[in-house]
Amino acid sequence: MSSTPAYDPASVVRSYRSQKRQKPCDRCRERKLRCQTDSEPPCQRCRRNNSTCTFVGKPRRRPPQHDRDRRGRRGRPEPMSDEHTTPHGFTVFTRLHDGDLSSGISSSIDETAVTGAEKPPQVGAPGATFTRTLDTPALTGVHPHRPSTHQLAHCLDQIQGHTAQLLGGSSESDPWLLRHCRFDELGLRSFHKVHYRHAGGVPTRDRIPVHFLLSDDHLCEGAAAETRISSEGELRTELETLVSPIYGARLVRLFHKHVFPVLPVISPSELGLASTDSVPDRTSLDSTPTHLLAAMYGSALPFALNDDQLAVMHGYQQPPLDRIWRIVYKSIQEALHRPRLSTMQAALLYLHKTHDDRCRYASSDTPFMWSLMGSIVGLGHSLGLHLECRMFGIPAREKGLRRRLWWAVFIEDKWMSLLLGRPPYIRRNEWDTSELDSADFEPHSASYPETLGAGPYTAFRDMARLALVADSIQESLYSLHACQKLADDLQSSIQAAKPLFDQLNAWRASIPALEPYKACLSTMRSDTTTYPTTVYFAHLTLVVYVWRALLRPTVRSLPPPPIIEMDQPLHETQPLQDPAFLFEDLSWDFSELPEIELHLEEDVTETSATVKELHQAAQSCAGNLVNFTCQLTSSNFGEFWHSWSRVGYAVVSNFLMALLVQAPSSENALKAKQMLEHWRRVIRDQGKVSPVLTLAMTRLNAFYWAGLSETFCLPQHVQDVLQ
Repeated sequence: MSSTPAYDPASVVRSYRSQKRQKPCDRCRERKLRCQTDSEPPCQRCRRNNSTCTFVGKPRRRPPQHDRDRRGRRGRPEPMSDEHTTPHGFTVFTRLHDGDLSSGISSSIDETAVTGAEKPPQVGAPGATFTRTLDTPALTGVHPHRPSTHQLAHCLDQIQGHTAQLLGGSSESDPWLLRHCRFDELGLRSFHKVHYRHAGGVPTRDRIPVHFLLSDDHLCEGAAAETRISSEGELRTELETLVSPIYGARLVRLFHKHVFPVLPVISPSELGLASTDSVPDRTSLDSTPTHLLAAMYGSALPFALNDDQLAVMHGYQQPPLDRIWRIVYKSIQEALHRPRLSTMQAALLYLHKTHDDRCRYASSDTPFMWSLMGSIVGLGHSLGLHLECRMFGIPAREKGLRRRLWWAVFIEDKWMSLLLGRPPYIRRNEWDTSELDSADFEPHSASYPETLGAGPYTAFRDMARLALVADSIQESLYSLHACQKLADDLQSSIQAAKPLFDQLNAWRASIPALEPYKACLSTMRSDTTTYPTTVYFAHLTLVVYVWRALLRPTVRSLPPPPIIEMDQPLHETQPLQDPAFLFEDLSWDFSELPEIELHLEEDVTETSATVKELHQAAQSCAGNLVNFTCQLTSSNFGEFWHSWSRVGYAVVSNFLMALLVQAPSSENALKAKQMLEHWRRVIRDQGKVSPVLTLAMTRLNAFYWAGLSETFCLPQHVQDVLQ
């Protein structure tokens, strides 16, 4: 009995027209992928996909000569990477670069013709790809006749020559209509020059359909030309003239050592850095967009003395910091028409730019910075950062980066809103990104040292949680309606302050790190890094804001003066009322005021609850903050600080002045006066070390220069103390 011989793919190999080229298998030929076979079948791709590798098909006929000539006139280069064509006019490339896989797609000239293979992008050119940003898995073929039953995790930010912008729930392209489209394995659907990318993973319960519109970068050139300040090529040349690559590589190293732990908006892996001591190579610098590279340079320049080589070079010639930040701004403006995640990264760093001229720290920012914050929030919405992306069909590394960027935008919006007295741009019902966890930092955790008393990147996660408290304080105490309601209602103010004090105490209890001055002593005996001082100060600033809101209703406001039109005759006006009436009837019930760090006794009763006790509690809070600043060392001030911290110190100066002006008794006034004089000495001495205190010192000195009695309407007991 004869047995049927086993099927051997090699036995059915057809004759091939050329022995100089490798014979592709049927699967690779159908998908127009490069077929790599070792000594015998199966090929590498079929072996990896666990597919049958056959060679039974016949090669397709070559197109007519005139078609080949027409394709040649388009200037199609020879393929440099694996490629395959989707049914919707995209050519998808998978290219190996330093061990990472990056991807790109390009739109077709018409609905049927396919463009050429990927060209090496030039730095600064439209659509240039930052190839090190994210890894994208190798892509398999797309079935040409039916919609895909699955979707590959494919990079959304690094699509060659195209920019992705979110289609919201009420956009002209209805997401609930697009959900019925037939998308391929890459989540793509194309209609001539209109291309949609399905995010994948949604809709699910409590999630909406998420789609992105892929716009050809060349279509944006007309709009970009209208607002162009300088070309990317010019900006790149200027940057390389100001900062040599050798100098710049060490600045990038300083950035990831000093700035990245507080603002992890750029991953070390983007530049191939394995640890804080790693220095990026020239290829990594060349592939980084101009605005992002310049932003890292500008952020790291204040720490140049911490590098042995840069300290010597910095002593003889320093790169002009303001010119570097100017390059960042110009390049961001150019990139806003074709934004990518690198645009957001550079914009966030620009918010915290420093200056060579210390005099600029003596005045507040112009309205431009708040307007820029609005542009950054709008950019985040266009990129879809406000949507939870963990179910998206994108690589895990891009998910973590998008989530960190959103929380960085959220932090800036909430703090600038509170410190500048502006309504926040971000509303609670318009975002659903969940809180950060270790998965958002996992690829980088092992390479960086732990912070004293905490794990890697804990400070940024803590700052994100603190921003939620700042949002609650702004909404509950400082929004327009809250101020109108609570300004003269102490009891309602107390009720609003109680849950905020609870949130602040819970946040502080969750921080295992030591106080900055204690941490400095500990680090002298260990190799761990200190917890960022700027985060500690942010917490204390929020405590001050709650107490400041409680002081508002303790004293009544002066009646507004009559309004006199300039073109009307001046009539005799009524004399101003004696300001002493402001401090009448100062007895209140503080039995429900929560205890915060032992500022109030637990047995406060109605008979002993007075405004005097409130001021004593507020003065205790102010005293802690004065001591905190007094004990900071040059090492603490030499850390990275959020740029708005200087506004926070100005808030402290105003808070201390309010304690003096509104002091309910001579005893309170004397204590407030002594604390204010101590604060002046502290910020004067510490201001010699860091410009972060300059604005606070300027604001306070202005009051004394004009004279407190001449500036404020003071009760007699306060005037007596001042004299």
